[in-house]
Amino acid sequence: MIIDEIRQGLEKHVRHRIWFVSDLQQRQPLRARKCMEIAMDDFVSLNLKPEVICYLGDATEGEDLGYIQEMAQMQVEQFARVDAPVWYTIGNHDFDYFRFHRKELPGMCIPFVEYVRQFPQWHVPNEKEMARFLDLGDIAVLLLTDHANPEGSWYTTHGELHGFAEEYPYRPEDYRKLMEEVQALNKPVVTCAHYAFAGGNRAAPLFNRFLPLPANVRIHFYGHAHVGDAFWAGKDANRKISNVDGQPIVQVDVASLESGRGSAVRSVVFEWYDTDEVGVFFRNHSLGVWDDVLMIRDGDCQFVPLAE
Repeated sequence: MIIDEIRQGLEKHVRHRIWFVSDLQQRQPLRARKCMEIAMDDFVSLNLKPEVICYLGDATEGEDLGYIQEMAQMQVEQFARVDAPVWYTIGNHDFDYFRFHRKELPGMCIPFVEYVRQFPQWHVPNEKEMARFLDLGDIAVLLLTDHANPEGSWYTTHGELHGFAEEYPYRPEDYRKLMEEVQALNKPVVTCAHYAFAGGNRAAPLFNRFLPLPANVRIHFYGHAHVGDAFWAGKDANRKISNVDGQPIVQVDVASLESGRGSAVRSVVFEWYDTDEVGVFFRNHSLGVWDDVLMIRDGDCQFVPLAE
């Protein structure tokens, strides 16, 4: 395959490699295990050795605590097959248990996150955190995440605020302040979240508060919109690449690790090269092939003003 030849030629230039995964999202542990094993067996066979794994939410689905814990344990075991830290962002289905049992619970409860938090490989946010930075030296990763009041009075999901809005601690200016922090890093930044910015599939309305993104944001990765799922994504069901509205910043749909709603078990490999160029490789684990490749040259995502 030509894409395999391209990858081999680029290997000597790789400075950073991140494996992006999202949306295993199964109610039944057996189905979850089958999809996870398809993805992991294929990825391990590639021997790519990522620097970090970014897991963009919806690791489980449903309100059955026993099933959630079984699927959490299975995923901990499977990701341990790759020698890389797993940085997790919370997605809408991570709140399923809380939404169903909220009247019986003393506060916010996200069973998957609480379970994996105890394992050193896993890096998960505190409930109230809106974002975390991961410093990789010459580039940085900003992980945006759904978040909640530990007492359970409010939480964000589907890119919207639910519960008592008057208690929500983040004002629009706090969103802009975070973007100022991104700009102040003075180096390229990769952003990722469960959701897209405006212009992507099933974008998050709350993310409009971040816009416009600073010029040093090179690319955005998201889940939530399972590639091939026409029921939820409509005409854009098979769109994997788009731009942030009004900006030359590419955003990439990573989902999904399942092949029920999605059309295949999928993930994405991101590479940063010593030329400051970017490669994005779309892996179809169901078939064990690379479906697509996106290359972005240094400066291709930046506006260059015309000389007067």
